[in-house]
Amino acid sequence: MSMRDELRRILTIISDFTLNDTNFSVKDTRIIAEANRSCEEVEKDLNELQSLGLIKEDINRPPNVDYRIYRITREGVNEI
Repeated sequence: MSMRDELRRILTIISDFTLNDTNFSVKDTRIIAEANRSCEEVEKDLNELQSLGLIKEDINRPPNVDYRIYRITREGVNEI
């Protein structure tokens, strides 16, 4: 799959934080901080990666929090 550099960078960040473990999650705030880009740009890339099936949002997060949690998928690991 041909992927934009920005998307590959975000996927690599998630891969690094999760150590390619599909059962480990990372907060979007950590991803945004590491990407060193605007929150809006990173959120757009996260949504695109999710629509491609390379990451998925972890719905098992504490209630009343203002961040999202992501996991890399097996397809995402294979893409890296």
